[in-house]
Amino acid sequence: MEAEREGRVYCANCIHCKLVPSPAGGGRYYLRVRCDAGMWRKKLGDEKLYKYCTVANRSIAGCSRYEDMGDGPEFLRDLRSSLPAADELYDAPPAR
Repeated sequence: MEAEREGRVYCANCIHCKLVPSPAGGGRYYLRVRCDAGMWRKKLGDEKLYKYCTVANRSIAGCSRYEDMGDGPEFLRDLRSSLPAADELYDAPPAR
């Protein structure tokens, strides 16, 4: 399995991978990730968002905009162990 991962870039370790809230109604939200460089697009050109709980699994063979954050395998291992197992709904922080 490790041999399959060699040469692939993991989006979670890229400087362009950003965590954003996605409204779910009633003052609640889901966490999503997006590519700040605009590399995740649907066939019709709209931006693609991915569930936060799956970000550690997202990898591609190569990306022209990939900028490694330098954290490497330790970061990905820690991320996999700390991510929620399923999509979670969060309450919005109280207004000040």
